[in-house]
This record gives sequence, C-alpha cells and structure tokens, in this order.
Amino acid sequence: MRVQVKPDDVPDRLFVTPVDSRDASAVVRALAQLLPNTRVRRSTSGIIVPSLAAAGLLEVAGELQIDWHREARRIVENRQRTRARHANVIRAVNALKTASMPEVRAAIETRVNTDPLDDHQLRNVAAMTVRDSFGLCVFDEQGAGKTVTFIYAFDVLAARDEADLALILAPKSMVPEWPGDFRRFKGDLYDVGVLAGGRRQKLARMRSGADVLVTNFETAISLEQELTNILVRHGDRAVLVVDESFYIKNVDARRTKAIRRLREWCGRAFVLCGTPAPNSPHDLVQQFTLVDFGLTFGSVSIPEDRGAAVPVVRDAMEQRGAYIRHLKSEVLPDLPSKTFHRVFVKLEPVQAALYRDALDGLITSLRSVDDVEFRRRLASFAAKRMALLQICANPRAVAPDYSEIAAKLWALDGLLETLIGEQGEKVVIWSFFTASIDALLRRYERYGPVRYDGTVADVNERREAVRSFQEDDEHMLFVANPAAAGAGLTLHRARFTVYESMSNQAAHYLQSVDRIHRRGQTRDVEYVVLLCEDTLEVSEYERLTQKEVVARDLLGDAVDEPLTREVMLAEAIDARRLLADG
Repeated sequence: MRVQVKPDDVPDRLFVTPVDSRDASAVVRALAQLLPNTRVRRSTSGIIVPSLAAAGLLEVAGELQIDWHREARRIVENRQRTRARHANVIRAVNALKTASMPEVRAAIETRVNTDPLDDHQLRNVAAMTVRDSFGLCVFDEQGAGKTVTFIYAFDVLAARDEADLALILAPKSMVPEWPGDFRRFKGDLYDVGVLAGGRRQKLARMRSGADVLVTNFETAISLEQELTNILVRHGDRAVLVVDESFYIKNVDARRTKAIRRLREWCGRAFVLCGTPAPNSPHDLVQQFTLVDFGLTFGSVSIPEDRGAAVPVVRDAMEQRGAYIRHLKSEVLPDLPSKTFHRVFVKLEPVQAALYRDALDGLITSLRSVDDVEFRRRLASFAAKRMALLQICANPRAVAPDYSEIAAKLWALDGLLETLIGEQGEKVVIWSFFTASIDALLRRYERYGPVRYDGTVADVNERREAVRSFQEDDEHMLFVANPAAAGAGLTLHRARFTVYESMSNQAAHYLQSVDRIHRRGQTRDVEYVVLLCEDTLEVSEYERLTQKEVVARDLLGDAVDEPLTREVMLAEAIDARRLLADG
C-alpha cells in the first residue's frame, strides 16, 4: 500500500493519506502494528499519527510504501535525533547546575573571552552549549542577564563551528535592544540585521547575509516561508531564540504555530523568559516543546485543574526538562531591597455613584443567566467587570461627561509633589488604561512626562522616551502601560514606581516590577500601589500578588483559579456589601 505523509499546521501530528482511498482501513491496521501503543485515528484530512511516535516509520515501514513530504520527514527525523540525545543532554545540564566554576569553564571548550560574565551567566552559557544538544529553556528572573547569556552562547557555538546563523524573535518593544547588546559585548564581530520597515525592506535585510536576524513575532507569521528558506540553507547550524517566550504559550495562536514550524529547521532552540508561567502551569508546555519537540511533556497527561497540574508539570520538568533558572536574590545579592506600599483611597462622590450603578448592573446581569449563557457571553461580562476597574482609575473612560477629579489623581497630586517637586526623584507610573495615561500626561505636564504605550508605535520614539527619562533631568516622569513597556526596559534612574492601575495579566505586572529593580540600581526601591478601598481593585491586586506568594512549586510563579459565573457573582455581591457597610 502506498501512502503520503504530510504535516499538520502544528508539527505535533502527521497525516498519513493512502494513495488509494480504498486502502484506508488496511493502512490503519498496518500503522497500529508498526506503531504499537500509539493512538492512530482517522480524520477528514487523513489518518492522524503523533509525530513523536512516527519516528518508527523511518525504521520499519513494513508493507507501507511511504512518500514523505519534506517537512514531514524533517519533523520525524528531529524527534528521532532528539530522543536519542535527550537523556544525555538532561544529565549534562543538570550536572552543570551544581558544577564548580572550573568545571563550568572547562565544559565550554573554547577560548572565547568570558571575563565579562557573572558566574551564573557563565553556567548558563555552558548549559546552552552542551555538545549535541537541541537547546535549552533559560528562565532566569528578570534582570539577571538572559540576553548577554545568549550572545556569549552563540559566540561559543560559532567559535566551535557549530552555528553560523541566529534567528531571534522578540516582542516589538525588545527588538531594538538586541543589536545594541550585540555591539556592546561583541563589537562588530557579528552582522546583526533587524527586520523592520515594509516587506521589501525586511526581505532585503534578510538576504544580506547577516549572522544574526532579529525581528518580532508578527514577522515570523508574515514572512514564515522566506525565513524557512533561509533556515533550510543553514541546516542544523541555525539557532532559534524566542525572547519573552510566554508569548508562545498558546498552541492555537498563529504566532505559536508559525514559530513551531520555523523551529523544525534549526539545530538548537532557546527560549528566554523570567516569567514563563504567569497564569497557569500549562503555560510551560509549549515553551519546552519548542526546545525539545515534545520530549518533556509529550507523554504526560496534565490535569485541567490548575492546582492539580502543578505537581505533574513540576515533576516532568525536573525529570525530563532541559532548563535552567536563577533568581536575582541568588545571583545579585548586593541588589538593593524593594518595598511595597498599598495606599487606599476613597472614591469621590460621583465616582462612587458610577461604580455602584455599574456594580449593580453586573450583579443583575449575572443573576439573569445560567452557566451556559455565561460562557457564551463571557466577553461581555468581562467587559462589564473591566468597566468597574476603569471607573476606579478614570471614570471618564466609561462616562465621557464625568467632570469630577478622580480619587487617584488627588492622591497622585500630593505624592508627585513630594517625590518630584520636593525630593527631586524621578518616578515611573504604570497605568493599564489609555484614557488614564492621557489624563496623567495632561495633569502632570510640569514634570516633563514621557509616554510609552500602544499609542507610541514608532520604535525610535519609544527608545527616545526611555533615553530621555534615564538621562535628561527635565523628564522626571515615565508614564507607561505594562503591556507595552513591562518587559526588557531598564528604568533604574528612578527608585519609585506608582501603580495607578494594573494589567489583569500577571506576566505584565511581574515584568513591570523589575524595570527599576535590576542590575545598575544602587538605591532601595519603593512601589506605591493605589487602590480604591472597598472595590474590586483590592481583590484584583490580591490575585496578582498571589503569583509571587504561592508559586515556589513552579518556577516561582503562582496560578489563578479560572473565572466562573459563581466566582464573579460572589465577588460582585461582596463588593456591593462593602459599599453598603460603608
């Protein structure tokens, strides 16, 4: 029987299609014999075979005559090679985690000058350059130097003649940082090409023969085929890097699928992230899979319940995961301390009335539906809940005619006058809402604020905002959205951060905390969190802080319970009771 083997849009499974459709049942039986203990099933696209199991078809095809699609054969060969190396790589990485520094230096096996590296960074480089490795997850905490770790690892691989191209995929805000870091640590040794501008400009730079290509996740989608062609030409000597890899945690996302397909044509892959599991232990799966083609979690049944999933994911990582992690408290013991202050403010009268009406409306809506209808209208209910948080920050976003000065602006008036006006301190303000950022920029114009959020699309303008805040004394205030500016930026000219409102994404919050608390900071840092008392903001902040409190079981990050109708209704009723009690 003759069959064709083709890949799916995610490389986890292959489609086996009989050339003669009448052979379908016989092909299923043959596959079941060739691949025992493997689930083989039919679909409208063909007979589905898991990619990890399909390696057996390369060795023993039995009565099947196989026509391999190029990508399908590559997928199977990758998993076959990785399975053969996996145990040795894990042993080598784990040994390096506790090895002495002379042993770590010896493992690198080159004369590359590593003097600028701290001991933990050198340990990372050794782990990233283990012989015959397929890659590594580098989960060092923010500010520990993951970027420089990769730069030196690539230098070692190039010096050993094991790599000659690096493709770095990063969030838009971080793309411009990579060329500067390469120049800082390696001068002009490598030609670093940034894929920016229009399609024609990106293609021209892509074809220029650069040693390192840096671009954003969106380009990985739009120019996937062109990037694939380049990677194919380099064979296993191409290296893939995914910066802030929590962005690829969702297997159904277009960016995840595109990057997974690109990974198939790279000899090694590295994921870099200080907050790899911001919402759930499930977030880790795709990051490990990008590196090891599914060897860590491919045979693991992970419970849907987030609490139950923690020990399962943790055990799989510890036993089979190629990863390394360092905390700032361990590797930067001289870093100044950080202190958090919660400041509770009372809603202004009109603001309180708007909040109460919106809360009553949410309670009424939740009581009027059952669980099925709630799930169908989840986006609508989430928007109603978000409106409550917007009223706490700046009611004008919900009520355009609102003219009262909101409670948090009164609080900020006094706080900024003390910090900036009297003490001459620079201040970072984080706000989740565009309307709030607009209001903050207008109200505090006298402090020379700079803006960094989604409305500032130009990369050079964003970089100038950071530079001017860091270097120019006339710019004393940095106003930003943590979703746009929470990762990769260094803002340690300030030692005070104020949260006017926060992203509901834990990753954004956890990343933003470290913008002022990082290498180079010489003073103790302080965080002021403004919360409207007796509102949902208080419980929302509790959710975020729990990420740091109970997450030691899983890379220092906690998980939230999924939002249900009952949870939202109980929360809203409790919030209404607080208003009544007040």
